Amino acid sequence: MQCVLASATTATDSLLQLIDKTTGEKELSILYCSLSKSLQYASPDSAIGYAKRGLEIANAANYSLGIAESAATLGDIYVVNNQLEEAKKSYSTAVEFFEKTDRLFDVTQISMILGNIHLAQNEYLPALKLYQQCLAISKENDFSKLTPHLYNNIGELYLEIEDNEAAKENFDRAFRLFEEQDDQYNLAVCMLNLARIADINGNRLEAIKGYLDAIRILSAMNSWPNIASAYNSIADLFIADGDWNNADQYLTQALNIIENNNSTFAGPSSIYSTKIFSNVAKLALERKDEKRALSFAKRSLSLSTSNLYKESILENSKLLIQIYEQTGQPDSALVHYKTALKYAEEIQKEDNIKKITQLRMQYEFDAMLQQKKLDDIKRESSLRQREMLYIGILVVVIFTVLLLILLYRNQKTKADRAILKKENLELERNKLNQALTYKNKELATNMMYLLEKNEFITTIARKLSEAKDAFNKSNQDVVQRIINELKQNSSKGIWEEFEMRFKEVHSDFYAALNEKFPDLTPNEIRICAFLRLNMSTKEISAITHQSVKSIDMARFRLRKKMDIDKDENLIIFLTQL
Repeated sequence: MQCVLASATTATDSLLQLIDKTTGEKELSILYCSLSKSLQYASPDSAIGYAKRGLEIANAANYSLGIAESAATLGDIYVVNNQLEEAKKSYSTAVEFFEKTDRLFDVTQISMILGNIHLAQNEYLPALKLYQQCLAISKENDFSKLTPHLYNNIGELYLEIEDNEAAKENFDRAFRLFEEQDDQYNLAVCMLNLARIADINGNRLEAIKGYLDAIRILSAMNSWPNIASAYNSIADLFIADGDWNNADQYLTQALNIIENNNSTFAGPSSIYSTKIFSNVAKLALERKDEKRALSFAKRSLSLSTSNLYKESILENSKLLIQIYEQTGQPDSALVHYKTALKYAEEIQKEDNIKKITQLRMQYEFDAMLQQKKLDDIKRESSLRQREMLYIGILVVVIFTVLLLILLYRNQKTKADRAILKKENLELERNKLNQALTYKNKELATNMMYLLEKNEFITTIARKLSEAKDAFNKSNQDVVQRIINELKQNSSKGIWEEFEMRFKEVHSDFYAALNEKFPDLTPNEIRICAFLRLNMSTKEISAITHQSVKSIDMARFRLRKKMDIDKDENLIIFLTQL
């Protein structure tokens, strides 16, 4: 404790002196909280201890504001020290007690941070719900400092689920607001995200320029973790092109920064470290340096596991499988095969995309209804003003003019009702169209997931079969059982699940097909369904385990049975049934 005091700042010394003189429990809890904040970066362990002491005193005094402030401070310290599960618990407590003190801004800000933690852990649905709630509150209460952050975070979420159009829309909103507020740091963060969009759209030069422009701004602020992340993103561009030399140049800078620069960065630096370590491992493996590759892949996996970064856990497990296979260690590879299978199931994006799309559509539909309600209020207000004008005119005009006005009002009311009815019908039609679009997207996503899962399981089964003889004898039976289970699951129920989902979206297709072509075989009906979804011959071959040549022959027979001219498109013909 004396060592901590010896290196403490003047502000810290003053707080300690105040604590010694203070007897009131409420004041003490806030003082301990302030002391904890002053040591957050210089001595994290001491900071945690003081924050917990403040929380204990506040709990004993039943002091809601003290509990909230102490819990929020603990959450901040846990985030900086990459203890995200502990941070979630502390922030949840802070939200609960800030609500009791009517501190709406603090509730909204900490709820947004909780959303950020969910997003970092690939929990997209709870993150989006929190962001939408916070955005609605921020707009209603004019929390202008929070609004651009929420748009930026929502953009990052949509980028993760590959909805790039929605991501760019939110990043552009955030950029404009940060620019208006002259918030250079967050403007640079937003520039990094827009650079990622440029990369996805194939504009590599624009992406690199965006990253370098952001680095220049961040360098003036010594924001080292973000700078390291930007260099790593540039390295990602060159890795994707197979340009390992240029990738090494930027990756080395990213690694040096993340390992050698201390920073008062408010977020979990592990988010960036895991990605950088993974890329270093890939580069080392490319250069046949298996020892270095193994070291960094393990470091990345350890950070990912302790913070539940699920996609990073899966990526590093696959990387370790490759390393152990190349170095002739099948038993170690088997351990990571099991981890990869577990997290491949846990982070499947199909359900997330389905639920997030549904939530987004509901949010947009609610916004439309809210706007309609506002329009109705304005229309009603306009009508009332007009009525007052009519009343004034009625005082000075004759009975005939009064009758004409009443007639006009009657016709106007009918017209308004007709307009309102038309608007309601239009809203209902939009809702039905949105539902159909969502169903088609869900079906296509499910089909692609089944295909990818089938190929992934088949690949693992094949690799395990090839490597089985290299395992210890005690493990060979276990490996064979895994191979058998994988082979059983590679195609089990895949057609039944697809057919059930297909009938939900295109319920009349089979009836029309059987009515016009009753002599089609089950296999031909199945191929018709795949063609109705505009799937290629290669994709059909992969999911049915038939050769491309067999699929082509089946399509030829279909044309003959259906008497379709050679110039007519088979897929268009099936779509029009």
